Amino acid sequence: MTTIYIDESGHSGDMVKSGNAYDFQGQPYFALAGVGLEDGDDWECRINELRSRHRIPDGELKSKSLTAKPRFSAEVIHALLDRQAPLFVEVVDKRFFICTCITSFQLLPPCLGYPESLEFHFIRNTVADFLYFHASERVLDAFVASCLTPGDAALRESFATLQDMVANPGLTGSVMQIAQGIAHMVQEAEAEYRKRSNEGAGAWSRFLPPPDINKHAKQVWMLPNLTSFSNIYARMNNYFSRRLLGIRLVHDQQLEVENILLQGKLLAENLSPTIDLPYTPHSDYRFEEEASIEFAQSHEVVGLQLADIVAGTVMRFFRDTDSGAPVSGDLREAVMRLIDEGDERTGYGLNQVVATARVYHAE
Repeated sequence: MTTIYIDESGHSGDMVKSGNAYDFQGQPYFALAGVGLEDGDDWECRINELRSRHRIPDGELKSKSLTAKPRFSAEVIHALLDRQAPLFVEVVDKRFFICTCITSFQLLPPCLGYPESLEFHFIRNTVADFLYFHASERVLDAFVASCLTPGDAALRESFATLQDMVANPGLTGSVMQIAQGIAHMVQEAEAEYRKRSNEGAGAWSRFLPPPDINKHAKQVWMLPNLTSFSNIYARMNNYFSRRLLGIRLVHDQQLEVENILLQGKLLAENLSPTIDLPYTPHSDYRFEEEASIEFAQSHEVVGLQLADIVAGTVMRFFRDTDSGAPVSGDLREAVMRLIDEGDERTGYGLNQVVATARVYHAE
């Protein structure tokens, strides 16, 4: 039996908790890693050998505690790749994630009925890329406000800031052409909103991402761990050719969002076979079987510790490379190998939810 151990790094709650000037409290990237281990494969023994070689003391292995031992973390990734362990990693640029939400819910909302296709996926990505590089804090603030205080006034203000952004006279060439396209999208979305507002109250909700409810009965918006978890599950469905019966998921215990993750898993499994799904490369959201899921304490399970090391290594690689901070050559080699050995056909490897210009390719 295969068990997929899942852990995260760079978590700072939902995306409305964006910190100062969208620095996300020093955590601009989020990573979630699923590490598949076969029952009976003695990873504890293998990891203990690495511990001994690198003089890592006994106790729980935590990525943030291993920053002074980059070669150890790199060798863990190499060992998993050498054994061809099923690996599913999502890394998310949080600013880009907000931009994708603006694109998907206010500029190209589902209620406008655009048919899903590869071409539509390309348009969405182009718009999100534009927002990532050109949207001011005012644009992002207005969108976040429309989530935190949902209603007519907040949504109209968000539309207005988007129109102001694309009216910038400094835009030229192909960038100006994209801006003109976005201006048309805002007009179309506003017209649809006015029409729906005349039909009844609450029309604004069709132009916002659906909130989730945490264990304290409070709304949380745009959880990167939920979307990353759902996509890892769909990538597993692709990798195992829709044969998930007998596959076991063990997720690091997250009391705040456990119920949300369970509901997200159930929602993915029960999508209607007739629904028009978004284009999602590497993954398969048509589920025929279900994997089991449970939550465990990471200090008790070596598989979760391995997932933490993979997630933390990937998150820090993207964060530090972005900021210009020094990155260990050993870690760079390990992450680039993870990228290089990814397989789009099966969903194996590292999926980068980042602006197109920021995607890392195998060297």
